[in-house]
Amino acid sequence: MTTYDIAPNKIGAFLDANLFARPVFVWGPPAIGKTEAIMAWAGKVKNFQRLAKRHLKRRGLWTGALKAEIESIKSVTVCNSVRLGNIDLLDLGGIPYVAEGGIMRRAIPQFWIGVGASGKAFGFLYLDEYTQGGREKQTSAQQLSDIGTMGEYSLPGHPVADPKCELGLVFIIASGNRQSDRANSHGMGNQTGSRFTHVTVGPEAEGFLEGWLDWAARNGVNPVVMAFIRQMPEYLYNLKPSQKEEHPTAATPRTWVALSEVLDESPDHSVEFASYAGIVGEEAARSFLAVLHASRSIDIEAALLDPSGAEVPQEVGHQFAAASLLIRRANADNWSNVVEYVSRIGGSNGFASPEIGVFVVEAIVRRTPLLAETATYRDFCLKWADIRS
Repeated sequence: MTTYDIAPNKIGAFLDANLFARPVFVWGPPAIGKTEAIMAWAGKVKNFQRLAKRHLKRRGLWTGALKAEIESIKSVTVCNSVRLGNIDLLDLGGIPYVAEGGIMRRAIPQFWIGVGASGKAFGFLYLDEYTQGGREKQTSAQQLSDIGTMGEYSLPGHPVADPKCELGLVFIIASGNRQSDRANSHGMGNQTGSRFTHVTVGPEAEGFLEGWLDWAARNGVNPVVMAFIRQMPEYLYNLKPSQKEEHPTAATPRTWVALSEVLDESPDHSVEFASYAGIVGEEAARSFLAVLHASRSIDIEAALLDPSGAEVPQEVGHQFAAASLLIRRANADNWSNVVEYVSRIGGSNGFASPEIGVFVVEAIVRRTPLLAETATYRDFCLKWADIRS
């Protein structure tokens, strides 16, 4: 890890700070969440408009019809279908053909952004898995940042290929794995790398855990998975390049989402462990299964109906399991009971730490934002303000 690694939830801020000036390259190990974060950020119109304003002001073009056109767009195009490892070198520039007068020209590949579309193209060309392409493909593709062309294709808005933005405006983002990740990466030469602003996403970066839990709560990840990761954060990402397990997988943000989807469908007991181990690896699966089994032995209905008297498990792992089950069950009708239950701290029948309650309450509010406007939530926040901060 370098001192300037960032968590996936900071990718958007990095792009906002740098992409208006030059293309950005996001490095990081497999399955950490690079693509998800980039696509989520790039799909928002306001992010594109903010970049376009700063970029075009530097070129003296933020005026008149172009300014009005960009300010009025309702959607942006995000093209992430161009992966250098999957495309033949010849296809990048287009298949040659003999045109009128015996001149060789090239067909324009349909995968480039804006090709075949009516009107201008506004958005992002996202070159994912860039380093899975060989060095010769990378060298060829760098023309897009140099002169804005690839064969007969012109990148919309490039200062050389389309100086007046007659084709639109497109920013380039790329990402890939390092050779040290053992992910079929070819690395990158300095002549290509110096054309990007670089950033590395790492699992030890500040905010990695909290950022993922926040995303998971908003995107329907199973609460038991979230509770397990909160309790044992070392399993959020433990894919190691040197691992020698039979199956080439391990616990990562990507694989926990896959496990959550399988868990939601209640796999048969006879294949349950094999299913989880096949997704996150044997070590993480065994630890997760212990928490999952604990959650199945807890009477959550009692907590919803009798929050002051319902039993609170005494083992901390079981407490996380019990609390997590409340995340999907909470609604406007039982909200105050849920908060009362998780606010019971200490003693022979209380939670071991207020952090458990804060984790549950904040996850519920992310799922149901209207609950943040209630007096119950306000009082909870005041009571545990030091923990929440």
